[in-house]
Amino acid sequence: MLSMIQQHHIKYLHQYKGLSLQAIARETNHDFKTVQKYAYKEDDNSLPSERKKVKGSKLDPYKPLIDQWLQEDMKAPKKQRHTGTRVFHRQKAMFGDDFNVSYRTVQYYVSTKKKELYDSNEGYLPLEHSPGTAQVDFGSYTYQDESAGVEKEGYYLNLSFPYSNPGFMQAMPA
Repeated sequence: MLSMIQQHHIKYLHQYKGLSLQAIARETNHDFKTVQKYAYKEDDNSLPSERKKVKGSKLDPYKPLIDQWLQEDMKAPKKQRHTGTRVFHRQKAMFGDDFNVSYRTVQYYVSTKKKELYDSNEGYLPLEHSPGTAQVDFGSYTYQDESAGVEKEGYYLNLSFPYSNPGFMQAMPA
């Protein structure tokens, strides 16, 4: 893309100096088609031309089945869900040579579909802590008692001051 000054110079040479497009191309060292484009350009603020319609994907006939699998996966544990690789191999096994879609196409579709399905738009509120406030947490933990050689359960108290970030922790055996 040419700078605005170069575009206006081409337009000036063509409209006011009367030079031919070929002569302007030689003088400015730009391609003839580039010179032609900017010489006849009417409005600098025009919208770009519309893109061509995209043809359907080879994956289109298989998308409903893949969508069904991914919907069912929402109920399954995370480690048991379909990956792009698993979907590809499963489709290959089901349809054999009729399935002539590349691995990358399947992987890309599964990835975008998963983002769409699992995208959570949960909002959050930023935490603001005023000076002098504290947070207290109680909890339990297990530890190895070296003298007895057994695992035991204990409790802890965690006190933190979020404004300045120091904390205090006290562990207590059960």
